[in-house]
Amino acid sequence: MSARPFNRRQVLRDFLSRCPLFSDLATAQLDELCAAGRLLELPARTALYHSGDPMREVFMLCDGSVLRYRLLAGETRKIIELVHTPRVLALGEVFGAQRYASACETVSPSILVALDVRVLRKLVRQDIAFSAGVIEALAQRQCAIEFDVTGHHSGLTGAQRILDYLIELAGGELPIAGETTVELKAKKKILAARMGITPEAFSRSLRELADKGVIVVDKSRIHIQNAALLETAPSAAPQRLNFARKLRRTDVDDKPQRIAAGKLINHCGRLRLLTQRQAIAWALGEHGIAPAESAIQLRQRTTEFERTLAQLQRANLEPEPARALEALGAAWLSYREALFAPESDAGRVLRASEEIVVLADALTTLAAQTADGGPHGRYVNVAGRNRMLSQRIVKFFLFQDIADAAEEAQRQIEASVAAFDDNLAELRRSGAELPQLVAQLDEVGTQWARLHAVLAPSTERMRRSQHIRLVVAKGMRLLRHVDTAVKLYERLTSGH
Repeated sequence: MSARPFNRRQVLRDFLSRCPLFSDLATAQLDELCAAGRLLELPARTALYHSGDPMREVFMLCDGSVLRYRLLAGETRKIIELVHTPRVLALGEVFGAQRYASACETVSPSILVALDVRVLRKLVRQDIAFSAGVIEALAQRQCAIEFDVTGHHSGLTGAQRILDYLIELAGGELPIAGETTVELKAKKKILAARMGITPEAFSRSLRELADKGVIVVDKSRIHIQNAALLETAPSAAPQRLNFARKLRRTDVDDKPQRIAAGKLINHCGRLRLLTQRQAIAWALGEHGIAPAESAIQLRQRTTEFERTLAQLQRANLEPEPARALEALGAAWLSYREALFAPESDAGRVLRASEEIVVLADALTTLAAQTADGGPHGRYVNVAGRNRMLSQRIVKFFLFQDIADAAEEAQRQIEASVAAFDDNLAELRRSGAELPQLVAQLDEVGTQWARLHAVLAPSTERMRRSQHIRLVVAKGMRLLRHVDTAVKLYERLTSGH
């Protein structure tokens, strides 16, 4: 049987119909545009046009991302926009100039349609509905420019600019809970220039959003935590957090520092979590799954653990938590040695991880009992414990064969599953006053069921490595959702 011939006009019509500007055109009008158009498949860093080029064609982005810019004195680029959705490029120039004032190039491999500009202008003159669509598109672009300019001149922080951009990437309207994932298709330098900040400020602001629990950064993928975007005021309509004002920086020194109750409990609980995340990274390396990346993750989790430990050691803790922290610090030295020992010993790492998680759990419980976090202080601990349990289950799943502990691992997984269920039920009873918390706990329940479902072996997952990757991925997704719930409870303690 011969291959079906390539229908160029049909492909062009399909691409054009995906653009909101052309989606309502009649078939005859689309055919007229297609007859005067061509399809372009371009690699990254390919110039579409330069400033001063005569405007013979207008370009519509179908897939990928492109950058529009102006060249200033000294060949400095001033970025106009970074386009990543189906759109006609430089629409204002198309209908307001005879030559391009801007320049444009692809940022990533892209698919575009090039249309004869004369045919497009003719269609505007002949079709009132289409011309109204062009006016609407121009008006939306004008509003976006005005918002951008006024935002830059009203002292918006880098964090606010990045957050606005991420929400724009996500489509503008986000659900009340769960997460929305977007991908950064341009390099940090380009994105920073687009927002009018330095690359260093971009990195700092991204870290600030991550520290606030608003996003989770996974290389070029950003997981926006929808519920964490909202203010946590009980019995009030949810409103989006505002990062428009710069936070006052506090000097970090060796003096004792008072940490707010909810943050203190969360910090202690994060040590509990990190002990399990370190063991997971170690075990993935032993399984030969992305060993280089697993080694990087182990070092990152170790750095984060030691940084958090140091913050707590500088804090003005009550006597009982202070003694528990001292015991944890001593145990950490042994655990760290096991994780980085030259000779691999899965049994030793597993035992050390269990010993230190018990100490970290005791520290968190004491912090919750002694800190004045009000009624929600307890729930920061309970939600944080589920955060740890989600990873403890994954840890035992990974160690059951490399540590020759299949029966013990299964017992511990079953006990952790039961504890997670009990904790989630208690949290659901506690969170009725905050809409986004209720919705977030429902999302936690959904992700928890998905992790639970993939733990058992299946004939569809014949290879052990595939099963491991699936369990780890589901565990990470659950972790992000539970971590957001912990952050919401932490915020609720702020009034105490």
